Amino acid sequence: MNKHTKHYAIPLSIALLIMGLFSTSSVWAEKLKALKKCESCHVEQAEDYHTSVHYINRSGVQAVCNNCHKGYRHRKGKRTSKHVTTPRMKMALNEWKRMTANKSNECKSCHSDLAMDLSKQEPRSVERHEKSFENGETSCIKCHKGISHQLPHGWKEVAIKAGLQK
Repeated sequence: MNKHTKHYAIPLSIALLIMGLFSTSSVWAEKLKALKKCESCHVEQAEDYHTSVHYINRSGVQAVCNNCHKGYRHRKGKRTSKHVTTPRMKMALNEWKRMTANKSNECKSCHSDLAMDLSKQEPRSVERHEKSFENGETSCIKCHKGISHQLPHGWKEVAIKAGLQK
């Protein structure tokens, strides 16, 4: 580093740091805004989510509502909690069916089979993952229900009857 570039190194580093903070804070602000929008109506689901591994975890990677629930259209003017009348079981079943049909694409946008370190998993999980890979199973939701939301009462029987649970 020569004499002239030394004078610019510190101010440039500070400028880049500030730019980075502002750019990530605007992304975070947008995520927070979207999250608050969903939470205003889906109160129970938001409470579940706030205690889930997708909200807070050791790595700091966070999935927000629209990472999994993309493209939902609400009826015009129907944006308050009093309009959320669909029973929890029906909402869950609809999501499980949708995610089974699309081979859990939402999960795979963050999680990769190839990046899994099976040596860091519980033996039971390793066995199940290896078996699902061997069988060509592609839908995460078949086994991973209740990761971000509490499972509704009687969920297992309903999921088995619908062919969505082992």
